[in-house]
Amino acid sequence: MRVATYNVWLGGRRGAALDEVMRNLDVDVMLVNEAPKNPVVWKRRCVACADRWGLRMVTGGRPAGSNLILTAPSVVVESAASKRVRQPLFQPRRGIAWAQLRTGGRLFGVVSCHLSLDPRRRLHEATQVLAAAQRLRGPVIIGGDLNEPPSGPAWQRLRAGGFVDHGDRSWLTFPADEPTKRIDALLVRGAAQVIHHGHPGVSPALLARGSDHRPVVLEVEL
Repeated sequence: MRVATYNVWLGGRRGAALDEVMRNLDVDVMLVNEAPKNPVVWKRRCVACADRWGLRMVTGGRPAGSNLILTAPSVVVESAASKRVRQPLFQPRRGIAWAQLRTGGRLFGVVSCHLSLDPRRRLHEATQVLAAAQRLRGPVIIGGDLNEPPSGPAWQRLRAGGFVDHGDRSWLTFPADEPTKRIDALLVRGAAQVIHHGHPGVSPALLARGSDHRPVVLEVEL
């Protein structure tokens, strides 16, 4: 199974280039950050993105702080939910989306998040991400833009919750044209064998056109 996390930059403003990246990723589950959030039309735009990418919308969007979970048609959705995480006045919307999924008869869960730029709020939000993960059965994958490097306290909080980081500096994620940081994560907890973590198999030139972040891809056997 292939799972990816991808910050698509302000609702996917890079249009055709982003669409090409998404189709090339060829994933079973996509965890999106900065999905369309425009009032009134956000859901229609999220569904339209999913359609263009050959996926379906499961949950998320504006009510989840622009986090979005998409799946391939072959993935069964057992349940899904999302929540908004309150922020100080004039700060960007934040939230969490999670889903209980099934593939090949095996249960697994995913959580999509985009943590705050404020270090104290990131740690608080990481705790809420763990609370969402506790609702899920089977192996669980947390994905998203954590807005800090792996040495940061939010990563440490997620690791303390039993989630394992299988990545390293061989795949940096930001900025997309000449990345110097690894701030986007896919972390795994439970009985799952990680076969590949990092490079999505898409050319760097196309990734630089698609968004300001690079995606992270995880190939896992449940």
